[in-house]
Amino acid sequence: MRVDFQTYMPRIYDGKPFGPKDLMALEDEAGVEQFVVMPEISPHPDNAGLAKRIKNNPRMIGCAAVNPALGDEAVAEFERSVRELGFKGLRLYPMLDGYPIDGKIVQPLLEKARDLGVPVTVDGCSENCMPVQIAAAARWFPEVPIIVDVGFRPAAPPVSLGLPPPPDGLIADVARESPNIYLGLTALAAAELYLIKRILGAIGTDRLIFGSNAPSGIPFLAVGGIQLARLGDAAEKAILGGTLRRIYKLD
Repeated sequence: MRVDFQTYMPRIYDGKPFGPKDLMALEDEAGVEQFVVMPEISPHPDNAGLAKRIKNNPRMIGCAAVNPALGDEAVAEFERSVRELGFKGLRLYPMLDGYPIDGKIVQPLLEKARDLGVPVTVDGCSENCMPVQIAAAARWFPEVPIIVDVGFRPAAPPVSLGLPPPPDGLIADVARESPNIYLGLTALAAAELYLIKRILGAIGTDRLIFGSNAPSGIPFLAVGGIQLARLGDAAEKAILGGTLRRIYKLD
């Protein structure tokens, strides 16, 4: 079963209304059965509004987004999203919201994620969320799976995988040393498929996860990029859904 670790459902996309049917159509084209849906990016994400839009749709897995700057309110919103809205994960945006992922401000949320038994998704190799910082956060609560969004972008150096390496270490090296870190692929570029094989050599097939970033990314192309790497059936199954199903406890 194919599962997408990161999608969004804006009310307006490309100047047109966008809803559950539109997102499902994109995933249907790629043969994706289930997908994690996150609220529109905002300093005050509308988790409750998203819950209403995906209600009674078993294909859509809610993932709460909160801003740690809100303190206890953010922790309460996260817990409410899981316990009352049925969400199964947490999304943090250190770069956009302006806090370090390894700052004390984040600890209460990661502690709550541990208590609730849900994974956390974070930015990859960006301001406030560099590899050494992600590693520090991962060490606080090794029981919490942390999915790092390491999108491949052909127009820029693949800093997320270290060519050239950032001064504070490669995310692949960090993941190898921290078994609770998983690398999520978004915006996959076919020209950089060799990077998938490089990173697989560092951490193995069970630590790499497929994602599309739909609707800004196209699931069909993202799936096709992974297939073009010709990693074998077992590796493809793990990357395209097997590992994410385990992390999100979908089995």
